[in-house]
Amino acid sequence: MKKSFYIILTSLLAVSCSGNDDHVIENPKPAEKEVYSFGYKNYNVRNISAYKGPSGQKNEVPESYLNSYWSTYQEPAWKKISLDLKKSSLHLISGTSADITYNVKIEKDSVFINENSGQSFIGIFNKNEALFTLKRSLTSIKKMPRENISGLTFSQKVSFGITGYQDVFGNSIFSNPSEMTEAGDDVLWCNIDYYFPSL
Repeated sequence: MKKSFYIILTSLLAVSCSGNDDHVIENPKPAEKEVYSFGYKNYNVRNISAYKGPSGQKNEVPESYLNSYWSTYQEPAWKKISLDLKKSSLHLISGTSADITYNVKIEKDSVFINENSGQSFIGIFNKNEALFTLKRSLTSIKKMPRENISGLTFSQKVSFGITGYQDVFGNSIFSNPSEMTEAGDDVLWCNIDYYFPSL
């Protein structure tokens, strides 16, 4: 009887162990997200620089001052952004004919577009927070006529990226603020961040 008990016990152990093949199943690395969709949420005026003639003095101005230069600065032209990492493309979506698609290059978190035979900085892509920060800049320059030498010169543009002192003075109508010698000479630039969280 003991023999048959041991045979049954051994058989049971063999049967129960044979079904216990521990297969190690590794969790595959989750697939990297390739296409991100973002929707406009809010904005932040990073800085405003304003210089006035005839002294070329820098003036501190409130955000509301921008309304006389750029009345729509609080709302970007594009309400959505699509970033395709696989195709290296950025699609700015307004829902009208103002939609634009660019080829992009991403270095760390900085996004550059191919524009005007070169690369232009357009914004920051924070992959961890799934947030795209679109960088826009306004530059406005007005040079009043000088004594029988020249007429009124006026330039205003809104562009991607960030504008600084070195981009305005020395590279445009005035080499430096001290050349702003007429009443009415006016230089203004501002940098605005538009925040687009993931949809």
